[in-house]
Amino acid sequence: MKFAQCLLALAAGLSAVLAKDETPNMHRLFRRQASTTPSDVNGFKGAILLKNGQQTSCEVALMRSTYGFVAAACIDYLDSEAKAMNQSTIYEVAISAGNQVSYGTVLVSKITPNPQYDPKTFANNLAVIEFSNNGGRYDFVNYIASWRPDWTSMYYVRRSLAGNAWNMPVAASYSESSSDLVNCARANKLFLSNQKDMMCNQMSTPSAVNSTCSAPFGSVYGVNGVNIAIAALYSHSAVYGNNNNICGGGNVYNYYTVMENYVHWAMSVLKTRVPVYHTRVAEYTENMNPNYSMTIPAQPSDMDGVKVVGGDIYHIKTEDTPNPQPETEETKEAKSSGLSTVAIIAIVIGIVLLLALAYYLYRKKQQGKLGGMSRVRAWWLFGRLGNSARNSQGPPAYPTYF
Repeated sequence: MKFAQCLLALAAGLSAVLAKDETPNMHRLFRRQASTTPSDVNGFKGAILLKNGQQTSCEVALMRSTYGFVAAACIDYLDSEAKAMNQSTIYEVAISAGNQVSYGTVLVSKITPNPQYDPKTFANNLAVIEFSNNGGRYDFVNYIASWRPDWTSMYYVRRSLAGNAWNMPVAASYSESSSDLVNCARANKLFLSNQKDMMCNQMSTPSAVNSTCSAPFGSVYGVNGVNIAIAALYSHSAVYGNNNNICGGGNVYNYYTVMENYVHWAMSVLKTRVPVYHTRVAEYTENMNPNYSMTIPAQPSDMDGVKVVGGDIYHIKTEDTPNPQPETEETKEAKSSGLSTVAIIAIVIGIVLLLALAYYLYRKKQQGKLGGMSRVRAWWLFGRLGNSARNSQGPPAYPTYF
């Protein structure tokens, strides 16, 4: 009897431990070592989104082995307002255990786009994505970098698959420059109004599906001394030059959504704590508003000839998004004159037709084939020709008396 009671007590203790929420906001360091380089990211867990069996350029910022962040623009919608998801698309997540080791591919069970995501400007471009943990064969915690002042540098990362195998991640170190900020703000109004929620630069890496095309990086890691944690996901690009082709070598500015202000929104969706990393300092402040939103501009860009694209860069349909062209001087003059191009063309065609009709009737007169035209009408048409014209062309073919 005593032995059975001991077993029951032990089972109850284990249940209490397993039931305890072990994913609070973390102060502890993500990694302890002498120094860090971009190649250290190779050993980190990561994931990318698959749609209908095809890899996309969309990376998933893992939080646990069963959920994470993904760009809301990577989801297929049935409407232009991104309110109704296309349920026929099959979503999967391919998960890397680091160093090209695979955890396999799992089906997505639920996607929740941020309710304030704006598909026109790509504001609040995040969604919470939930999936299975491959039958419980693995369980892990991944931290979101939650305080931007911590980051002394950023590691930009592009993950990709070759068939079912992981390629080695491409990683590069970068720190923002003032010239980047100025040019990025000129090219995109969303960035101009929300620089604390976004990153931007012109860095790119060869596309995993088209080696002749450069693609933006998929994710950004914040670096704090010897510590690294994922901080941002690719959102969209502002493209101009070379017919607005993102692969055409024109000017391309790539924008990334910083996730720290959306952590409490994710908690409200998941009904649990989200693991985050920040240093233990008195200055640290946490945005606890689950309804946080960027400032949403009326238009994606102020610049003529700028095209804004986002989501899955590997499968952009350029024919669906015609390129805006800058206004020419002729176009501006036509607008200011109050006459459209169509109106001007109509006037010219009308004048040509009138001249053609007059010439036709004149030829009829010369050939004596006016037939039953009344004398008054004939006089009205031809009686006002100059005397010199009448004298040089012989007697008229109509009566001169009334």
